[in-house]
Amino acid sequence: MAEARDALVKVLQDPAGRAALIGLLEGLGQAEQAGGAASGATDGAASVAAPAEAMQQDDTFAVRVGAYTKYVIDDFIKVAERMTISLRGFQLLATGEVTVKWDRIRHTALELLVVFACAFAVYWLLRQIGRPAADRLEKRAGQHGWLWRAGLLLFLAFADVVALLLGAVAGYAAALIRFGPLQSGLSLFETLALNAFVVTGLARLAVRITFSPAREKLRRLPVSNTHARYWSSRLGFVVSFLGYGVMLAVPVANLTISIAVGNALRVLVVLLATVIAAVIVLINRNDVKTSMAAYAHSLDGEIGRRALLALSRVWAPLALLYILVVFGIWITRPFEATRVVVTGTGLTLLTVLGAMLLSLMMTRAISGGIRLPQDLKETLPELEGRVNRFIPHVLQVLRVLVGLLAAAILLQVWSVLDVTGWLFEGAGGGVIGRFTSALVIVLICFGIWLAVMSWTDLRLKGRADSIISARERTLFQLFRNAFTVIVIVMAGMLALSELGVDIGPLIAGAGVLGLAVSFGAQTLVKDIITGAFIQIENAINEGDVVTVAGITGSVERLTVRSVRMRDVNGTTHIIPFSSVDMVSNFMRDFSFHVAEIGVAYDTDIATAKEAMKVAFDRLKGLPEGGSIIGDLDMQGVIAFGDSAITLRARIKTFPGAQWATGRAYNEQLKIAFDEYGIEIPFPQVTYHVAPGSLPAPQQDVASVPPREDGQPAAGRETS
Repeated sequence: MAEARDALVKVLQDPAGRAALIGLLEGLGQAEQAGGAASGATDGAASVAAPAEAMQQDDTFAVRVGAYTKYVIDDFIKVAERMTISLRGFQLLATGEVTVKWDRIRHTALELLVVFACAFAVYWLLRQIGRPAADRLEKRAGQHGWLWRAGLLLFLAFADVVALLLGAVAGYAAALIRFGPLQSGLSLFETLALNAFVVTGLARLAVRITFSPAREKLRRLPVSNTHARYWSSRLGFVVSFLGYGVMLAVPVANLTISIAVGNALRVLVVLLATVIAAVIVLINRNDVKTSMAAYAHSLDGEIGRRALLALSRVWAPLALLYILVVFGIWITRPFEATRVVVTGTGLTLLTVLGAMLLSLMMTRAISGGIRLPQDLKETLPELEGRVNRFIPHVLQVLRVLVGLLAAAILLQVWSVLDVTGWLFEGAGGGVIGRFTSALVIVLICFGIWLAVMSWTDLRLKGRADSIISARERTLFQLFRNAFTVIVIVMAGMLALSELGVDIGPLIAGAGVLGLAVSFGAQTLVKDIITGAFIQIENAINEGDVVTVAGITGSVERLTVRSVRMRDVNGTTHIIPFSSVDMVSNFMRDFSFHVAEIGVAYDTDIATAKEAMKVAFDRLKGLPEGGSIIGDLDMQGVIAFGDSAITLRARIKTFPGAQWATGRAYNEQLKIAFDEYGIEIPFPQVTYHVAPGSLPAPQQDVASVPPREDGQPAAGRETS
């Protein structure tokens, strides 16, 4: 402290140093008065609130924008003036108004060399000793999960911190042994060197842990080895340059040369670090954007994919904004810039990494779905699948909440918004309470819906001694759809009410809309009413074969408004119930295959009946006859046709089996008729030619024999 006191006395005795110190303090006072320094452990950048006077005079949007614009321009002007004043120290040094104390500089350089040599040597040696063990642990990382790898990475970081502190202890011991007795302690320069060594080392360690250039299996960021080494080395250089420059070079210049020169050196170091960091961001903006977009497309969650794609497009402006904010803090608040920047940056990294880790933990915990007990799965087989269908949506909501929490913490850290004050003293508590109440209502409604759906699943499953009919299945399906709509509407209304929305107009509007729909959509109302009575009367069920509106087919889906059918050709028909005036259902209780067979008039009727009975008996012994109920209902002769006598018989079957049974019976009937010699008549045409109706055939000349006199015989003339 004696050296610091002597240095301060020398600065006050020096006119140039005194003027620079006064200008620096005045600038700091103006900055604090204009921006309002953030207080507490989470101090960040200066507040960006516009002047209160302008807000009180006029609270319109245009006035707000103008006030903020003026405030930002004034800040830029003040920063430029501050830099101009600070850089005058180099002018004083160049004109000789400030002299360099070379003896003091040589002694200080020797002290720093000893401290840094011992500290870096011990730190490097300890890292080399621990590297084989770290390599062995990393090789085992592939056998464990992500949580074990994250724990190993933190353990290696802790070991690196211990090595860094031991290196600082070694530098401390070397300084005591080399430059004085143990009772005198460290000099101010040696203390500055060790502080810079520890703080800068911790910052570089944070960069190494983030990118893990030598630990590919433990790396959490989805970057390649080349990119990890590139960013680790570049950011490590910027951190080292800024840390050692501001925490060591600037205080040394203040104590050995002049506070004016030290102030100028501080501005120069911060400016160069800002330019270097900005150049690195601008050079790599497209590569990082491409890499982030490629990784975003590999994600499963839609919200995470969109968020990362949006971040890939704006990451460069955000990084440049962060660099400018840090630059402004170093320029306007030099005495607390280290604390503000380190605290803000550290909390920012912890917040981002914590949010990523929490999101990853939630994803790993519930991405595989929820596993219910086996007895519950046997009782309610659909419950697990129904719950797991909502897991991706729940995960997306949780990710959004984690993102909002991280954004609120970052706004508080950098003093952009007073989030804690808004929560505990402003309207934030009420807003959070309303959203929490709405969320509780949604969860309760979801629980009720899940319980009712589980009850319907249990009813549809039935008991061991009973079978669920198609009618019950259809009615329960319609009930589930209607109950789902009711729960959604009620949950939405109650949630909006908790959020402060007046749902009275919504209910009145829904009533007016329902009245308008009832008048303007009479066909729709007729569809619904007819469909309801069709279901009550159990006229149609899913899976039935029916004839509706002239279309015959199998019912695939049944709603309260329409029926969807598929005919024998595979064509799908959607028929509204308003066009249904009659329903013919082929699937009620039992069915008949009606066999109407024509035989020739000379066929013995008794023989034909016996053949039909034989074909029926054979059919009952085949697998196709398993659907037959009862004996053959022989009804005998029912018609005398033009060329055949028609016999009728009926086969009673289970509902829906009449067509397959009829096809099989026709095959057996043809075989039996062939065995009995029974002819199945078919249309025949016989032509009769009357005598003399056709001309006599003419003979060819060549076929007529010549006359005895040698003259040609009379015949057809030829040419």
